[in-house]
Amino acid sequence: MKISSLLPILKKMRCLRLLSRLVEKTVMMFRHKLLRMLGGCLALYFLWGGVPAEANSIKIYFYSSESNINNFKSLKLEFDRYLSTHGPYEFQPFSRRDLFEGQLANGERYLVLLSSWHYRNIAGKYQLKPILLGVLHGKTTQKRVLVAKNPANLETARLRIASASSVDHTEEVLRHIFQQESGVQRENILTVPKDIDALMSVGFGISRAALITENSLVRFQNINPTLSQKMQLLAESPEAFLLVVAAPQSFTEGSEAAAQLFQAMAEQSEGKKRIQMLGLESWQLVQASDLVKLEK
Repeated sequence: MKISSLLPILKKMRCLRLLSRLVEKTVMMFRHKLLRMLGGCLALYFLWGGVPAEANSIKIYFYSSESNINNFKSLKLEFDRYLSTHGPYEFQPFSRRDLFEGQLANGERYLVLLSSWHYRNIAGKYQLKPILLGVLHGKTTQKRVLVAKNPANLETARLRIASASSVDHTEEVLRHIFQQESGVQRENILTVPKDIDALMSVGFGISRAALITENSLVRFQNINPTLSQKMQLLAESPEAFLLVVAAPQSFTEGSEAAAQLFQAMAEQSEGKKRIQMLGLESWQLVQASDLVKLEK
């Protein structure tokens, strides 16, 4: 057989080998991508409770109406990592109040981390007792202040207010500030992630006023002194407690152990990091005098 007659066959064989390698590489590429996707799905599956938690585990439910915390994945990962080394605890943050409260009706072995305003609204319904109070700068309370850049001739009805709190909580604070219905329309309350965003929205003219914590206003003086000097205080709210740790009244022994664990967090570097994620420095046991204030 002549060599010239073999050339077409050799070319076909070469093409087949190239095609085979291409198919093999394509399969391997999709295989790696598929494995990465499956790995990510499994991580989320385990993270959000795809595998049933230990039957006797103690749930730690978190929802704050006073801040728009959005790093829920980091919160859960970090708190679960820390708490799992101290006992059968499972941390679960919520972005929606209805889902948070829905969990409270489905069990008794849990603790809740929530705002003092929220606690006051639901303590009776879910038979909760306060155990700990959050501490920041050595205090368990804070004020909220209403500030504006051009306070003259502000019409309350048309006043657009930026706030890092929920709309319900913002309305409640404004009622306390004005000692009556504020007149501010719900649609004119602009919710933002953080207090600094509320202040910047005033600076950019997106809103006319900002409802923030007194501590945030002090920090803002260092972050943006120029804009800070233009801000004028319109009013301030009464002192209110920071985050509250509470538990069902029927959950006694387990809640006491968990309270001790939370208190000890401030004494360890890893514990401090977790507390700071909630905007706090430490926890303090609820005193008898605090109970009266919490009910007001």
